[in-house]
Amino acid sequence: MKINTRSMLYGTMVLSIANLIVRILGFAYRIFLSRMIGPQGMGLVQLVNPVFHIAITLTVSGIPIAVSRLISEKNVKHDILGMRRTMTVALSIVTITATTLAVIGLSNLDFISQVIIKDERTKLALFVLFPCVIFIGLGATLKGFFYGQKNIHPPALSEIIEQLTRMAIAVGLIFWFAPKDNFALAAMLVMLATVFGEISSLLFLHKRYSKFKKELRSGSQSNSRSSVKTDSMRKIAGSIAAITLPITSTRLINSLMLAANAILIPQRLMASGMIREDAVGLFGIVSGMVLPLMYLPFAITNALTVVIIPNLSESMAMKRWDDIQDKINKAIHLTCIIAFPSSALLASLGQPIGDLLYKQPLVGTFIIPLSYCLVFNAIQHTCSGILNGLGKQTRAAIHFMIGSVIQLLCTYFLLANPNIGIWGILIGFFLSALVVSTANLATVLKSTKMSFRFIEWVLKPGFAALLMGFSIATIYRILAGFETPSLLNMIISVFLGFSLFLLCLWAINGMPASFKKKDHR
Repeated sequence: MKINTRSMLYGTMVLSIANLIVRILGFAYRIFLSRMIGPQGMGLVQLVNPVFHIAITLTVSGIPIAVSRLISEKNVKHDILGMRRTMTVALSIVTITATTLAVIGLSNLDFISQVIIKDERTKLALFVLFPCVIFIGLGATLKGFFYGQKNIHPPALSEIIEQLTRMAIAVGLIFWFAPKDNFALAAMLVMLATVFGEISSLLFLHKRYSKFKKELRSGSQSNSRSSVKTDSMRKIAGSIAAITLPITSTRLINSLMLAANAILIPQRLMASGMIREDAVGLFGIVSGMVLPLMYLPFAITNALTVVIIPNLSESMAMKRWDDIQDKINKAIHLTCIIAFPSSALLASLGQPIGDLLYKQPLVGTFIIPLSYCLVFNAIQHTCSGILNGLGKQTRAAIHFMIGSVIQLLCTYFLLANPNIGIWGILIGFFLSALVVSTANLATVLKSTKMSFRFIEWVLKPGFAALLMGFSIATIYRILAGFETPSLLNMIISVFLGFSLFLLCLWAINGMPASFKKKDHR
């Protein structure tokens, strides 16, 4: 029996490259914004985003995963009519939900900006953003279809198109209108660029989907005369709901926590004695500069979680348990090989990275301690995707709720303490990641009857990453003594350090050579 793990790894590689391109572009975009609209402008953008993400979560959070799983299951059974019906139901649900939420949001702009966010300057940005929920919802559903078909090229290209369009329009608008100290206008222009980016992505996906739609129409005629039993629209709607509701609950809690943190963090910092402008600026530094830097290595793990869900669903439908264990092992192994060196890199060069990219010393001060929990976050994310692929999305949702409560409690109780302040966010971030990653991993191992492969997953990549971190820090200090330019110094240090990581991993037989094995059984 063939174990199709190469397609999973190929899909991960392609989507990872696309994600990496998008994140690098997004990184450059954030650097531009931070310098053009300043910490207060970035703070307003971060205040708007959590509320907007709640609307997106209610609309689409679980739909792409549900569509991906159902399309992959029906595709392996050659149920063409079932795929058509799945898309019809999913697109209908998204359209109705998104339109309703957009109308509700636009009708309550004053309440949201003044009562919930407590900053009237966000009203213009919210007015621009709420209609965008419809475009995002339709685009996410189409991406779910392509993921289920294991055709990752259209979603990957759409992400790049969306980011490039957003950046180009934002740069043009900010230079044209030159908002300077008008932070409300600056936030609105940034969000307007987001809307145009999502529209461009949706148009591209729709064009590619139209070709597949013609094939589905012709295929459904032969399918109607075949022996494949197609589910009714009602049953498909029930299946989508069963998958979507736990995932939506998880994402909704995440969005609510982001919104609560966006509201609470400035308030709790003010309770510690900080003035509002400084509190909003500090929140903008942590949320708009530090955390995006932390999530940059997730370009690969994000791709992995997207690709592994339809792959595991297909294996589950065919009852290939050896195949499932093999894919999970490789997914966790790859996650650790990415997470450990990423953590070492940020820990060793956090300060110069913050100074070089943002010219903000506090970025490096915060990124170094946060880097130590990057591994836990990566494992948490990958195992969450695995649980979704195994049909255990409810367990993943429960674990995430527990982590969110921990994060919120730390935000509320620790930030108001003048001796802790903003460090309360970092403490909550670490504790939440530790608890959720442990719970997710334990559930994955128990559900699949796998053992924890400490040497392969932790010891070998961890040891190689430790040497990498020490070598990068040493090389950087030596080159700095020769007054080497910071950017060139960083490039040389990272290149040599990462080369040492790969060499060390190869020497201790920790390279992912097993990815090439077991292509046939």
